[in-house]
Amino acid sequence: MASTWDNPSDEGGDLRCRVLVAAVGGGGGSVLGHALADWPEPPPVAAVNTDARALAGTGIALKVMIGRTVAKGMGTGGDAELGRLAANEDLDALRALVTDYDLLVLVASLGGGTATGVAPVLARIAREEGLLTLAYVTTPFEFEGVRRQEQAQEGLTALKQYADAVVVLPNQRLHALLSPGTPLAEAFSFVNRMMSAGIRGLWTLLARDNMLNLDFSDLQSLVENSGNECCFGYGEGQGADKATQALQKLLAGPMLEKGRVVANSGAMILSVIGGPDLSLSELEMIHRRFQEAARPGARISMGAAVMDDWAGRLALTVLAAEHWLPATRGAAAETPKPSSPFFREPSAKETPARRGAKGGQQSELPLGGAAHDRGRFQDVAPTIYAGADLDIPTYARRGIRIPSGTS
Repeated sequence: MASTWDNPSDEGGDLRCRVLVAAVGGGGGSVLGHALADWPEPPPVAAVNTDARALAGTGIALKVMIGRTVAKGMGTGGDAELGRLAANEDLDALRALVTDYDLLVLVASLGGGTATGVAPVLARIAREEGLLTLAYVTTPFEFEGVRRQEQAQEGLTALKQYADAVVVLPNQRLHALLSPGTPLAEAFSFVNRMMSAGIRGLWTLLARDNMLNLDFSDLQSLVENSGNECCFGYGEGQGADKATQALQKLLAGPMLEKGRVVANSGAMILSVIGGPDLSLSELEMIHRRFQEAARPGARISMGAAVMDDWAGRLALTVLAAEHWLPATRGAAAETPKPSSPFFREPSAKETPARRGAKGGQQSELPLGGAAHDRGRFQDVAPTIYAGADLDIPTYARRGIRIPSGTS
């Protein structure tokens, strides 16, 4: 896999932040397939699955088949434990997938076997490699059954141990977003559109030069101090009053609990995507209205991107830390223990370093209190580290030869 991705529209080919978007399981593949259909120049996108037929049918170019021995290319049949075993069977392939990136955006629909079992393992590997990991996940409708709902919650608990932040979109909330007679296919399409707009907007603002950029440090600060969970909001509009429409749908919608999340959040990232007709007055109005809705002193990082295919339209997406937990130097407190029996607490030598946004440089993670480090390095899956000696340098463990005389 190439270590860098050159955007032909960037003269130097040097992206501001190296982002990998990875779909885990069939639901995640559906979301990213929808996103790619309207994404002229996407970042590297990968599909990870245990189902050979589903993987072959996806429009995502980079495909990672896992668990050939345990799943035999036929999927997991809704068994999350089988999904976890499949991921552990192909740890090297998953590690090679995430190497050389700064940010992993992980997309999954929890409740089934592959996504629920594999997503926490992939997030864990990304953390070991120093990536910042942001997961967008959906949870099942109530009519999908108690088993899928319980399995989704177990997967979510495990994922939060490793991802820096998890954005949860409960499918059940669609009832408040769509009319009662909305066909099921249209409902799922709406979820796909929301998630793809959020992911596309975030990547564009982080990785490209735009009218108003976001820095990697803005995202890093938000997710590392969010208590492992961020809220997601989305609103879109079109026509002359597109900005007003988008704001109304965003602030009055159920995703942000009719503005309660914005009013209580200590930090937010606001992404604006518009066409060539996006005006300065619209941006000023959006920022003013958002500041009025937020609590005093809230940290609001705003970015704006212009895309040719968004003429006459405007979309707003928000990542909000409902529980803002800034690091406190020298603080020491008990860190909550996870409920899953499959994980153990790692030793000090298993604590990874965080890679910087540019150049892949490693830097030690800041030592904050329990609020900052909640879920950060707890409970490493024993199968991941079985037989591994992390005191051995990375180049030696990977069998990389270093010529003599190299400084």
